Amino acid sequence: MKNDRVRFPAREALTTALDLFAGAGGFTCGARSAGLTVVQAIESNAKTVCTYSKNNPQVDLIEGDIRALDPISCLARVGLKPGEIDVILAGPPCQGFSESNRRTRTVDNPKNQLYAQVLRYAKALRPRCVIIENVAGLRTLGHGVILRTIVRECHDLGYDVEWKVLCAADHGVPQFRNRIFIVACDRPLADLLPNGTHGPNSGRANVNVRDAIDDLPVLRNGAAVDHLPYRRDERLTDYQRLMRRGTHHSGVVQGNLVTSSAELIIERYRHVGRGHNWEAIPKRLLKNYKDVTQCHTGIYHRLEWHMPSKVLGNFRKNMLIHPSQNRGLSVREAARLQSFPDWYEFVGSIGFQQQQVADAVPPLLAMSVVDHVRRLYSRSGR
Repeated sequence: MKNDRVRFPAREALTTALDLFAGAGGFTCGARSAGLTVVQAIESNAKTVCTYSKNNPQVDLIEGDIRALDPISCLARVGLKPGEIDVILAGPPCQGFSESNRRTRTVDNPKNQLYAQVLRYAKALRPRCVIIENVAGLRTLGHGVILRTIVRECHDLGYDVEWKVLCAADHGVPQFRNRIFIVACDRPLADLLPNGTHGPNSGRANVNVRDAIDDLPVLRNGAAVDHLPYRRDERLTDYQRLMRRGTHHSGVVQGNLVTSSAELIIERYRHVGRGHNWEAIPKRLLKNYKDVTQCHTGIYHRLEWHMPSKVLGNFRKNMLIHPSQNRGLSVREAARLQSFPDWYEFVGSIGFQQQQVADAVPPLLAMSVVDHVRRLYSRSGR
């Protein structure tokens, strides 16, 4: 690729973006909050497409396998040519990179090659900036071969590149979630990724679970009424006010759906105190596990009010427990812990909604990264 260096346009401000592997729209949501106009998005999952389009009707959304699409033809749908799009945002599927994936975490997993599509689009469309998000395990898969490949090929295309693992909690998200961000820019800029705004090193406390969700409705196991009134309106935290901003339904919040768990599961929940997990459950209640000692630490973990949440993953595997109620999290509670605003509504069965939330880029983390990069461009000029 060394002979295919990009010829970049001579504009200053970053204004337009294309979102690849868009999912439910976390990257788009954060980028829009940071001032970018996302003009087009590509997503292959039909159920996730419904959620994205519901919340982003102004975006030209293409449903399809990115590998079968022509980048230039796609961009032409919105009246743009190569060199006329400022930013590519991309969060390629990450299950194959995750260190918790013990079955298919290999370089040979076809899903681990989808990053190459981001580079294909960058080569064809010549954006001024590319921002890639993925799990922190991208650093270690194949001793870092994929990360090194992405960095090298971005350099070969003419970009300056930096990468860094960011913790969502350090950027105002009420969740300990580590993600790697790779930023490739068309000009030499120092410190392409932002420092944290929250946490011990910032002088500003992390947003905790209580800050995030204690104004939401009190629910029971199996709750199935989607729209309900907020539990309280007074003494809202700054975070709760931020999440409520722009809601479509005055005094009502969507997403109050909770998985209906069997009585055995609820009995297990009763044994788990805040901050504890499956290890607090009597072994007689865990007989269905072939080897309970191999359980992940996130299984049957009860959240603590005064701390950010543990990472949200697969709902059915992680089974995070509400801090004071013997049930799993509602879709809206999980969305709050991911920093999706309350106006953002999820579509599909409860299982699909839960997974859409868990798989998303936290919007506030995306906003922090995009806003930082946009400010660098604005200051640097041409």
